[in-house]
Amino acid sequence: MARVRHLKNAPVKEALIDIQFEPGVEVADINRFASSLTNEFPKQHDMWEALVGFNVDGADASANTTPLVIGKRFDTGADPHVLQCRTSGFTFSRLAPYIEWECLRKDAKRLWSVFVSMVGQQTVKRVAVRYINEINLPLPIKDFGDYLVCPPRVPESLSQGISGFLQRVVIPDEKNRCISIVNQLFEGASVMSSGQQAISVVLDIDVFRQTEIDSSKVDEIFVILDALRDQKNKMFFEHLTEPAVERFE
Repeated sequence: MARVRHLKNAPVKEALIDIQFEPGVEVADINRFASSLTNEFPKQHDMWEALVGFNVDGADASANTTPLVIGKRFDTGADPHVLQCRTSGFTFSRLAPYIEWECLRKDAKRLWSVFVSMVGQQTVKRVAVRYINEINLPLPIKDFGDYLVCPPRVPESLSQGISGFLQRVVIPDEKNRCISIVNQLFEGASVMSSGQQAISVVLDIDVFRQTEIDSSKVDEIFVILDALRDQKNKMFFEHLTEPAVERFE
C-alpha cells in the first residue's frame, strides 16, 4: 500500500456525491427546481427511462417500450460540473480537472439544500461517494504488481501476457457502517501528455452507506459523506503502491 497524503495531481476522471431517497418526488417538482437553476446550469436535458411491457395473446407474445421522463441532467456549459436529479435520487459530479473534496462538498451541499426546500421532505435511504481514477502507467511494464497491490495473476504455466482485465471486489466494513465496491479495469494502451506510451488502468471506487435520515438534516447527511470520503481515500491508497502514487504528487 502507499502512504496516505494529499496529491497535487490526483488522477480523478470523475468524483461524485450520490443521495437516494424515498418516496419518489414528482417530475413537476424537479422541473420547478430546474427553473431556479437556469443561470447556473444553462444546459438542461430530460432524463428518460424505458419501461418494457409484454402482451400475451394466445400463443403470440409481443413487447412494447414506453419512454418515461424520470428527471433532469444539468450541465454548466463551462465548469466541469454535472448535476442529475431523478425522481428518487440526486447526483452531483465534478469532472477532470479535479480540485479538492471541499469544493465538491460545498457545491453539492448548497444544491441539495435548495433541492430539498423545493421538492419537500423525503427519507434518505442511501448516500455514497464515488471516484473514478485513471492510472496511467508507462510502458514497458514487467509486472502489474509494481503498481497495483492486487494485480491480475495468470497461472505460471500459461503465457504471461495480459491485454485486458477486470477485477471487482465488494468490501463490507461493519465498524464504519459502509460498503466499498472497488473495480480495476484495463482495456488497452494510451499516450501520456509527455508523449510516452502507457496503459490506462481505471480504479473505480464506490463507497456507500444504507441509512434512514430526514432529507432536511443536511449537516448530518454531509457528515456521513465526509466519513465515506475518508474510506474512499483508504481504498485508493491501499490498492496502489508507492511508485504508482508518486506519479501524482
